[in-house]
Amino acid sequence: MTKVKTLLGTLKYVFIDGEGRNTAMQGEADRFRYVVSYVVPKDSEAHKHLKKLIDEEWEAYKKQFGIKGQPKTNGIKEEMMKDPKGTIDPETEDVKRIPTGNIIATFSTNTKWPDGKDQVIKVYDRKGANITEAVHSAEWKIGNDSQGIVFGSAHANNIGGTHKVSLYLTGLQIAKLVKYEGSECDADELEGEDIDFGDDATPAL
Repeated sequence: MTKVKTLLGTLKYVFIDGEGRNTAMQGEADRFRYVVSYVVPKDSEAHKHLKKLIDEEWEAYKKQFGIKGQPKTNGIKEEMMKDPKGTIDPETEDVKRIPTGNIIATFSTNTKWPDGKDQVIKVYDRKGANITEAVHSAEWKIGNDSQGIVFGSAHANNIGGTHKVSLYLTGLQIAKLVKYEGSECDADELEGEDIDFGDDATPAL
């Protein structure tokens, strides 16, 4: 295990409380985890720094178990987006996906410890003060494009005969907060007569 403290980067898809995010693949049973995606330019010092820590973990693992080559995955992928020109991929018949120039590293951890106790992702402000309780009790969430540092660890392991390096999440330090306050609609009472939509009816708008 190698401790990880990233350099400053963009945070996306932050699920660090409640039931977390369902990370199960299609056909699998539900598997809820706390997850944060860390995004930085591919040619940045932040990417090099993270890659160095992952490589150190892999080299130690190879030496311990006498393994050669590279892991199948190491927690880092190239970030992709739909081609703004709308180019169609002939194989998928959908809009072609092209690199953004960034990498995306996904850190995650179980929502509960093996003994059943809740896992708590620690959160710190830009000055290093612990704001874990305030963040987890707030009505808003940490939204996409917040800026921060990710704390965690890199673990090389063998899962089903496949050697890989996984990135585990323990905490965040927020330098710039973009709040996500949900997608609820603020509906007020309207004038007019009550309408009986029935059990299965859908109102015509």
